[in-house]
Amino acid sequence: MNEINNRANNLRGELKIQSSILSRAINNDSEALFTMFKQFIPENEKIYYTQYMGRKGLWFIGTHSFACLTDRRVADISIGAFGEVLYQDGYLEFVNSSVIYQPSKLCLYLLFGFWLILILVVTTSVHTSLSWNFGTGVSAFFSLIIFSLFVLLTPFIVKAYYALVKCGIVFWVREGVPLYIFSNRRYLKRANWLCRGVTSCREKRLKALQVKPDI
Repeated sequence: MNEINNRANNLRGELKIQSSILSRAINNDSEALFTMFKQFIPENEKIYYTQYMGRKGLWFIGTHSFACLTDRRVADISIGAFGEVLYQDGYLEFVNSSVIYQPSKLCLYLLFGFWLILILVVTTSVHTSLSWNFGTGVSAFFSLIIFSLFVLLTPFIVKAYYALVKCGIVFWVREGVPLYIFSNRRYLKRANWLCRGVTSCREKRLKALQVKPDI
């Protein structure tokens, strides 16, 4: 016990994922994914499945999602901009149910259409108003700045949309928080495979623990 306390006292610093490992993990490199999850998962657990599930948002502000299945738990790592790291997991014997959801694209298209119209209306209004008072050069300069600000805000709009409209898989963990793993639409087959794997591994886990599943 003292040895564990001494080791814990010597641990300092933030949770960090090396950029080289992250870039490889985004390309679904199995070795890089294994290295990432082994920072959180005990050495004696056997990892069955690791996958890159996609990015929530656009460009530099997006949050990358990674999934993992071991012989004991299902886990997720979310890595965002500016050092954001979120790890969450749930033990297989406590997973009661799961949901895979693929939302309609219509709402996202409507949101983008509204955002595009808003950009055009605001930029045109500013350009027209300033051109009457300060001339074409000044109005064009400020219109370009406002247009650029709206474009930079676009990734936040997408991220906010997916924060409200879930896309991916949710595991309900008994007496714990729901485990939500975001997935891009093109990677939902990976989410489906993960769900099937959790079901299979959960049955094996319950048999090993000699625990009856909840009905």
